[in-house]
Amino acid sequence: SDFTLFVADNASTDRTEEICRDYASRDSRIQYIRNPKNLGASKNYSICFNPARSRYFRWQNADDPIEPRLIELCLDALEKHPDVVLAYGKTRVIDEHGHPIEDYDDHLDLKSDSPSQRFMDCMKNIGLQNLMYGLIRRDVLARTALLGNYVAADINLIIELSLYGKFHEVPVHLFNRRMHPQASSWERSNAERQRNFWDPSKRKMIMQTWRSMYEFCKAVSRAPIPFRDKRILAAHLLRRAYWHKGPMRDELVNVIKYGLLKRP
Repeated sequence: SDFTLFVADNASTDRTEEICRDYASRDSRIQYIRNPKNLGASKNYSICFNPARSRYFRWQNADDPIEPRLIELCLDALEKHPDVVLAYGKTRVIDEHGHPIEDYDDHLDLKSDSPSQRFMDCMKNIGLQNLMYGLIRRDVLARTALLGNYVAADINLIIELSLYGKFHEVPVHLFNRRMHPQASSWERSNAERQRNFWDPSKRKMIMQTWRSMYEFCKAVSRAPIPFRDKRILAAHLLRRAYWHKGPMRDELVNVIKYGLLKRP
């Protein structure tokens, strides 16, 4: 019963505001925040986080239901393991009607004492990004970049968190990831759809691979980890840039072409 619920209404056009204000008027634990316009997912997630002052924090998005014991079991894991920064449960993928599709293994139970090893293991194994909806130490989360306004910023955030501590998987089904054609994460290659989701104020989402790589470098630079780990990760990110040289080259060419076309 000891929690605060922040509802960030991203300029909804249905009965969301009416429903949320009704609940907030009847329960002091609920705080309702309404954006005057659609700010995009990244800014709305930060609006949820900024007023939080609790020891632990989790995001809950609109259509991924959780099992009743998620917070209880993840809280227990964090209380027992002070070196763990994020606790999460097993994921089940469901369809738009809530019917099970498959049980999904995140492969991100990161227990290494080495921050560079956790970072590289997380980067190697992360697929569907489900861990953000586990339970996180709020003070650690506040030291990260939070959720940026670029494609797959949620993956960057989880990988950055691995620099600050271990991840613990509760071996119980606790989270349900809804996948269907209307989901925002359904088609990453649809640039217009991704722009509308992440930041509708932008005219175009450009140089997204470059942005992701830049944010990884910033994350490593600001993390309170030994210099040896930073050196290892600098070399790793250089290799990653080489592996992604194709899309990075194409993004640069497109930006140059776009700039030339806009010249008077």
